[in-house]
Amino acid sequence: MRKRVPVVIGGGIALLIASQYFDFGLGFTDGDGNNDPQGQVSMDPGSSSPIMSIESLTPSDAPTAGDTSDDSDEAMREAASELELTPVIPVLPSVVDVLIDGNQYLVQTEAEQPDRKAISIEDIIAFAGTVEGEPSGILVRVARTPNAVAAADAALMKRLREAGLDDDQIDARRQLVELP
Repeated sequence: MRKRVPVVIGGGIALLIASQYFDFGLGFTDGDGNNDPQGQVSMDPGSSSPIMSIESLTPSDAPTAGDTSDDSDEAMREAASELELTPVIPVLPSVVDVLIDGNQYLVQTEAEQPDRKAISIEDIIAFAGTVEGEPSGILVRVARTPNAVAAADAALMKRLREAGLDDDQIDARRQLVELP
């Protein structure tokens, strides 16, 4: 117990010094407050004084009553047309990553996206024809969750082989994985 007291006191002093350096909000105030001699902040909305008046906030380039807003409408149309010219093209993954959960086939349809969509075996086979594959030749990677039904795994493997994929093009993982 005697060894803890100096350590606790030293830690408290170190925290106080660090709070002044890193502005943790602990320790001494620096006087940037509200000039109230008591150091109290009033919550009464009528007692606060504005720092600047509304007139001082009016920008010098604000449109006057005689100006029209044709320039701003034209600028908005031009900006909108630029946005329409840049379509978002999804990036396909290099392999078809299938996760079997129960009777569902969950597939990652976009590269770098953790979202998986449930699709049919026919869609998986069609999707395997569109991917480029890994340098090792793998086109389809199959993993299972603890809830995966063995018949769903067997049906997928059978249909992939019937579609013309070799065993070297299918990476069937035996280790179970959890849903992300």
